[in-house]
Amino acid sequence: MAITRRATQFAALGAAAALALAACGGGGGGGGGSASPSTSASGASGFNAAASSVVNASDKTGGTLKLAAASDCDSYDPARTYYAYCWDIQRLFTRTLMAFASAPGTKGTSVVPDMATGPGESNADKTQWTYHLQPGLKYSDGSTITTKDIKYAVERLFASDVINGGPSSYYTSLLSDTYKGPYADPTGDLTSVQTPDDNTIIFNLNKPFADFDYLMALPTAGPVPKAKDTKADYGKLPISSGPFMISSYQPGKETDWVRNPNWDQKTDNVRHPKVDKVTLVVITDPNDEDKRLMSGDVDLLADGGVMPETTAQILADPTKKANADNPPTGFIRYDVVFQTVAPLDNKACREAIFYAFNKAALLRINGGATAGDITGSMVPTLIPGYEADYDPYPNGADHTGDLAMAKQKLTECGQPNGFDLNYAYRNVGLGPKALASVTENLGRVGIKVHGTVASDPASYYSTFIGSPSNIVKMKLGLAGAGWGADFPTPYGFWQSIANSNAILPEGNSNYPSLKDPTVDQALAALTKETDPAKVAELGKTVDHAVMDAAVYLPFVLDKTFFYRNPRLTNIYLNGGVGNYYDYVNIGTSDGM
Repeated sequence: MAITRRATQFAALGAAAALALAACGGGGGGGGGSASPSTSASGASGFNAAASSVVNASDKTGGTLKLAAASDCDSYDPARTYYAYCWDIQRLFTRTLMAFASAPGTKGTSVVPDMATGPGESNADKTQWTYHLQPGLKYSDGSTITTKDIKYAVERLFASDVINGGPSSYYTSLLSDTYKGPYADPTGDLTSVQTPDDNTIIFNLNKPFADFDYLMALPTAGPVPKAKDTKADYGKLPISSGPFMISSYQPGKETDWVRNPNWDQKTDNVRHPKVDKVTLVVITDPNDEDKRLMSGDVDLLADGGVMPETTAQILADPTKKANADNPPTGFIRYDVVFQTVAPLDNKACREAIFYAFNKAALLRINGGATAGDITGSMVPTLIPGYEADYDPYPNGADHTGDLAMAKQKLTECGQPNGFDLNYAYRNVGLGPKALASVTENLGRVGIKVHGTVASDPASYYSTFIGSPSNIVKMKLGLAGAGWGADFPTPYGFWQSIANSNAILPEGNSNYPSLKDPTVDQALAALTKETDPAKVAELGKTVDHAVMDAAVYLPFVLDKTFFYRNPRLTNIYLNGGVGNYYDYVNIGTSDGM
């Protein structure tokens, strides 16, 4: 999942609890989702209270929720958005067949029916999924939502030359190898998706996919009526299916949402809005952002946590600290160790880097204890398969490095005096500091690091380290990176970064070009498995095999330091929407 400017604002889409509802089939009954958070939990308070409880529970309505962000959403088109916080924003105005539950912490990672009457009904091999739409659903213009609108939304994902930016490949790889989208072939049809009537939709997949309910919970699959589609411009004023609709949009400056008069609470057990209006103002200066937050001019930083200086001020003031939260994000920071470039094609040389690495120094660079926890595993805490004590390359009790083991590995790989390597980095944010730290710490065992900067920071992931041929051409040995799951399952976390079939010539996320049969077999098994215990074991299998390959060097599991305006009610951090605050359900104490 993509991130925006703030260093700590990563997406946390993962937890074991979510698997209980994934791909379970069956269902029925009316639009069941989750009870209003204000009625399902008592009003907790204090530091980190919103990580596991509803803070300031209240039934008051009215008022305005004031959000700020350092950068605008990448798009308000549900098909194109990929910023973590913008998926949370989408809950304001985009409904989906399934949705993440309205609940704090890991409880929010379970997927529940939204527009659908129940979870997807699947066949035995998980290649066919059927959903039934609740009757009486309407858009903000009063027109009726039908399953044909959901099919059309999925068809748009195939028009990558017009509609790009979101995680469309999940859908396109499962549904067709030949369909070109509704714009290139307006008379054509995505035959793998059927709508026998306005309230039924059937997805016929070309391979098993047990996590399909999660795909139906992403905004990417939100309904789009064909008659209202303005193609690449749709994000300027998308039609609303949720409780709010855009009333004003000034790109790069401000977006305002007001209540959708045609949204019906009786059909929506996921969203329980309290305010009349939501605003998002773009403030590019992080210091100004923090100043306006602490003054009460804005209620929340929508795109992440406060700066380290502000964090220190909050921690020093008990009153302010009581309105702060410091949750894990589900995003991991790691270095890629490229096995396609000598001498790192020798596993022992790669292992030498693991043992010499100073993880404690990297944590300090990222902001210290409030910015994350040191880890020896690639799996974030909230993803099934996480093992707190799993660390196959222990680098000392203080995590500053095991230099003796590093030198032993150098001898094993025929490089007793060390070697030279190129370190890929972006000359923005923490990139230069990370380069300096890695250079100093690997230099202790004779590994000489040479910084190789990406000329265009924006294309760093897509064409610099995301191009296997460029890695070889530039003789890259290491690269700084980070990752968070698009949806909270082992498959959702691992598929793009570890499966051999995910290796691409550009835009590649399997940066080391890992081709491991054990990994591929476990991921294939995960496409069919729904038992939570077996899913977790398969997740462990992937993690152990990936770590054994010594191509990903994990060092920090990210945390975010949030501050919330004390006037806010019904506020909680939802693991299903990235451990951001669940904006659609927040109220204000100055409401009615």
